[in-house]
Amino acid sequence: MKIQNNKPATSFTQLYINSKEAQKLLKKADRAVKASNAKYINTNIPKGHKRPLWSVLSEHVTKRQADNPNNIIIDISNKAKQLLAVITLDNKGYLISKTEVCPLPRFGNKNDMFETDDMYKRYCYSLDRTLYGRSDFFEAVDRAEFEVNSLYRKQLSETPEIQTSIRTHEKQPAGSKNPGIIKNPRRHEKAKFKFVAHIQRPFENIKEIIDVSKLDNPPAKAKLQPKHKEKIPRKLKKLKAQQT
Repeated sequence: MKIQNNKPATSFTQLYINSKEAQKLLKKADRAVKASNAKYINTNIPKGHKRPLWSVLSEHVTKRQADNPNNIIIDISNKAKQLLAVITLDNKGYLISKTEVCPLPRFGNKNDMFETDDMYKRYCYSLDRTLYGRSDFFEAVDRAEFEVNSLYRKQLSETPEIQTSIRTHEKQPAGSKNPGIIKNPRRHEKAKFKFVAHIQRPFENIKEIIDVSKLDNPPAKAKLQPKHKEKIPRKLKKLKAQQT
């Protein structure tokens, strides 16, 4: 399976439009739907609405997939042919499916929209002058939503249930915060042995090397006395220098 890394994070908030070109194409499709008076049948239109507008469907899909960790991404596939790619990813960012579809609606008579081999139905359809419309993009989003919902149900079934304990424990009184009190003497002894083993071992024979009694009572230092030099007159200095 191929991993799809469109962003640094693998969470795309369940429904994500990956490019500005895709947003422009979806807005163009909404304008085409609003400009026509076609009748839409067998299209995944939310309840309470009559036309397949992406601005309406995106809100409903976002609310329905709010708790689903899997993602639906809509990206531009072919700008020249006005094709969008509807991509589904799991919660880890791995690709599940990818469908290329044109978001612009298709219009025509009933025979064009609903093909049938029954000659009687085809004759009846030809008498109907109503303009019908169909949105392949809405059908692709419907399939993508079904895939992520199925994957989410599978993930929930494989996840073990979290068992919570119903037992209640009495609140223990807080201990003394005095640092002089040793709460765990055994732990203190272990720590003391650890320090002796690793720090004081090189100085085990220090008493044999150094006289500890002198360290306890060190001798007093003698005070410094000022130096007294005899002053010799300059004439005597010159005489001594000449004699030498």
